[in-house]
Amino acid sequence: KRPFNFKIPIHFALFIGYLIDMLSYISKKNLLISSVRVKKFCATTSFNSDKLNEIFSPPFSVEDGLKKTLEYEFLNKDKIDDIRFYSE
Repeated sequence: KRPFNFKIPIHFALFIGYLIDMLSYISKKNLLISSVRVKKFCATTSFNSDKLNEIFSPPFSVEDGLKKTLEYEFLNKDKIDDIRFYSE
């Protein structure tokens, strides 16, 4: 399949979102598209984790954690495969 190369400017999409918000308010029905959804779709999801690293230091590295997980899941012969969930 060919990639979908249809692009809409953000300001135009927000304008359409606000129009749909007005239609939703008039009709008293929740519609699938809104200005909030347009804003969420266009928002960036990256963040800076420098302050988190100052507060929390992981007990081991990602490589060690992955190694321990794989050893436990696939190489541990004593592991019981009966999974139980306990709640309070």
